[in-house]
Amino acid sequence: MMDRTAALSFLQQEYRELAIEAKFTPEQTADAYSTAIDMSLRHLGVAEQDLPTASVAQADTLKFIALLNYYALKRFSRLLAIRFDVELPGPVKASRSQAFDRVQMLLKDAEAELAGLDIQVGGQTTQGFQLGRLQLDFLEPGLASGSEF
Repeated sequence: MMDRTAALSFLQQEYRELAIEAKFTPEQTADAYSTAIDMSLRHLGVAEQDLPTASVAQADTLKFIALLNYYALKRFSRLLAIRFDVELPGPVKASRSQAFDRVQMLLKDAEAELAGLDIQVGGQTTQGFQLGRLQLDFLEPGLASGSEF
């Protein structure tokens, strides 16, 4: 079983370098991890009142970890989205948005991992179209009354 403490420990270990490199404050990382844990538990069907004490069964641990990654990266992406590139006269250029671009790539990987586990997140669907039939005989003159040619 995996509880909130284990999930928090996982996120802190997994994203320590990213948080340091991006210069996130301790409050920003704590909020990001808390949000990721809560959203992952919600996605697994945990009731709102059970979020603080919820534990995930061993059978759902891989799904929980994949959801933790997705929601942590999504939160980090939002934090990095407000950063912008700085360009000064001369050869100095600071690409602060580069971290955002890399997190976006990681987020796409996390979405693909979730899709592989049959978990749908976000507003996108993997289904492009469906085949079907639509009866349009009522539009043909003479067939509306059931008459034949």
